[in-house]
Amino acid sequence: MDILSPRDMAAFWTAVPQFLRKRGRGPSKRHDEDQDEQQLHLQFDKILVHTLEEIPAFGYRDLAQTTLGFAKIVKNIGGHGKRLPEGSPQQILHNLFIGENSQNKEFIFSHIAVASLPILQDFDARSLSNFIYAYGLAEYVLKFEDGSTFFDILALEAIPNLTKFNSFDISNMLWGYSNVKASNPRLFEETGDVVIARDLLKTFNPQDITNMIWAYSTAEELHPKLFEEVADHIASLDNLGGFIPQALSNIAWAYAAANESQPKLFKKIADAVIKKETEFTSQGITNLLWAYATNGQIDQHLFKSLAPTATALVRKCNSQDLANIAWSYAVANVSAPSLFNQDFINSCLEKNDEFTLEGLSQLHQWHLWQEDLNSNIDCPHHFKEKCYEAFLSRVPRPSALQDDVISELSSIGLQPEEEKLTERGYRLDALVEVNGEKIGIEVDGPSHFLGRKPTGSTILKHRQVTTLEGIRIVSVPYWEWDKLGKDRSKKQQYLRALLGLN
Repeated sequence: MDILSPRDMAAFWTAVPQFLRKRGRGPSKRHDEDQDEQQLHLQFDKILVHTLEEIPAFGYRDLAQTTLGFAKIVKNIGGHGKRLPEGSPQQILHNLFIGENSQNKEFIFSHIAVASLPILQDFDARSLSNFIYAYGLAEYVLKFEDGSTFFDILALEAIPNLTKFNSFDISNMLWGYSNVKASNPRLFEETGDVVIARDLLKTFNPQDITNMIWAYSTAEELHPKLFEEVADHIASLDNLGGFIPQALSNIAWAYAAANESQPKLFKKIADAVIKKETEFTSQGITNLLWAYATNGQIDQHLFKSLAPTATALVRKCNSQDLANIAWSYAVANVSAPSLFNQDFINSCLEKNDEFTLEGLSQLHQWHLWQEDLNSNIDCPHHFKEKCYEAFLSRVPRPSALQDDVISELSSIGLQPEEEKLTERGYRLDALVEVNGEKIGIEVDGPSHFLGRKPTGSTILKHRQVTTLEGIRIVSVPYWEWDKLGKDRSKKQQYLRALLGLN
């Protein structure tokens, strides 16, 4: 064992994940394999102990390579737990690398982190990127007594060296941070600036682009200029044949989750998706539909094209997938009777106890859409009521902008009913009567728009209140109201014109 060099140990732990992938989970052991199991466990244990003892003497390349090997092992075995075949290499490695309540994983990765501190400044860009990626992959965040984390220290090393990172290094590094929700605004901001300043996007392959933009969105780190540059870059490509279906779905999701409206990008993705529509997983289809609906990108051809694929995947969907699909089609207002049939209802009922309040609320809006379509879908009354009650449970949060508009409505002689609850469960910011007509006033702040285009939620609410409740909706966009400043006479004149009172 003593003759193993750091390079040998790094190579060994790099090979183990490859062995696990090729071998698969394998069958349970035979009775005559007890001795082999004990021998394998002993060998792995000895090599692991020796590696950890020698880690402080590792150079940065061997340390990064070994840590990445450890992380890939943890990723391969971590999700199986006790279901792993007894006596299999996966079970043995699970006991060694994770242990009960993950205490072994915490010890191993904290030990490596502490050992790396004296040599972090020596890491080159690729090794530092792989090191960060490894901690993200292993989903381990070491916290220090002062409240900082190991990821904070890694960022301090990465930021001064960002110009040395290539596209692969950047996407891997950011993915590591986002996978463990390790917030570091300065790192994300300066990385985006470097990508733009160095015109690096042309060197990114499809997977690197996907990982990078997904990381920004998942970490909730905003960089509008980078999102714009990436959108323009993708839209300018001759085709998106190099993007796998999951990548297309992830990019659309990332832009929607980041509240970034890029119509050219969504159009380009839609065209590519339709060519690969049968290749998507249930989660991929769900995320894609949700992204287009949330973003207010109503591409009817896309929704019609994806209906057969979504239908085939309904049984593989979890409760939130089902709610997202239903809500997305309701926003798009694309009838899909082959998708929304009794099989879809049965799938929802089978998962009745798994839906969140948000999911049930989405299904209530879908029920309203089915009502608007005069469909014949037979959904049990008790389930409809459950969805309706969830929709009602949302707590209204009046804004200062809303209060200001309502105050001025009163000043022009109207009697606004604030937070008016409609028969079907919607709450209107205000309801007024003008010349015998009931008019709903919606004070739409920034969260109701992407740029100056309404979000899917805003589109759906306005449409359903109008068509089902018979109440005309009048929107007061925040930018129009803000432009009036503090001039009350201009505000009152604006409202009179909006409501036809002049």
